[in-house]
Amino acid sequence: MANPLYGQNKADTAIDNVSTLQVNGMGIHEYYEVVDISTADDNDVAASLSIFIPAGAIILDAGLVVHRLSTSAHGDVALEVHSAAVADDAASAGTEIVGADVSGNVSSPDEDLNASNGDGVVGESVSMGSLLQVDRGTALTYLHVCAKEDLSSMTGSPQVGVYVKWLGMAAAAI
Repeated sequence: MANPLYGQNKADTAIDNVSTLQVNGMGIHEYYEVVDISTADDNDVAASLSIFIPAGAIILDAGLVVHRLSTSAHGDVALEVHSAAVADDAASAGTEIVGADVSGNVSSPDEDLNASNGDGVVGESVSMGSLLQVDRGTALTYLHVCAKEDLSSMTGSPQVGVYVKWLGMAAAAI
């Protein structure tokens, strides 16, 4: 009897890049989404991602990048995780994983993402830096971009790209 690991079932040795490694939906996943930042009060949700990560995940990396600036001097945001979906312009109460208020000041750079035309730059980014992996345990993970200043009088249509990489089950659409 032939060994199933050899012959026609042998993996292609020319593979040089794999972005998702998984078995039955479980593995390492990466996700990127561009979201529109809405007006919101300080520390309220300004945008939500269209997916959630199932329970048991460990967030390995995350970051934010400016795609489009506001037309006003308002636009500081950070990335938070929460165990439930939170409506835009509602209080976040999540855990910040990218931004100036991350415990230990470990975001790289240690600041919120500035998506304002006052002094922001398209392409500027902030990552979770040296933050240890975030073990979500039994909690679902909803990702929210949260206002880190009063965005209620913000003008324009700012957009932010959100990147997240985790170990666990594949994401589900909200």
